[in-house]
Amino acid sequence: MEDRKVVTSPSYVIVKQYNGRLPIYHFDAYRLKSADEMYEIDCVGFFWGNGISIIEWADKVIECLPDEFIKITIKIDGKTSRGINVSYNGERYRGLMEEIKEAVKCLE
Repeated sequence: MEDRKVVTSPSYVIVKQYNGRLPIYHFDAYRLKSADEMYEIDCVGFFWGNGISIIEWADKVIECLPDEFIKITIKIDGKTSRGINVSYNGERYRGLMEEIKEAVKCLE
């Protein structure tokens, strides 16, 4: 049986850490009033650490983000359907995005 971890939104603690092969730092910026609050929790230390940072409501703290990042947008298309858009900023993720495009083509 595989080892599963339950991931929930960190709404009231701003950031949760999940340990695995790489640590995941899951931020929820919804309740932040400014990017300064994100800096106060040393977001830069998380972003440049050895893990993966995931940020909900990142548009509220966009000035805190590294120059290069992957953006995933989920849009409600209907009662039971969602549209997902994956894009990137910077050259670092170009190769990964090409791999994702190829993988998605195989699923169609």
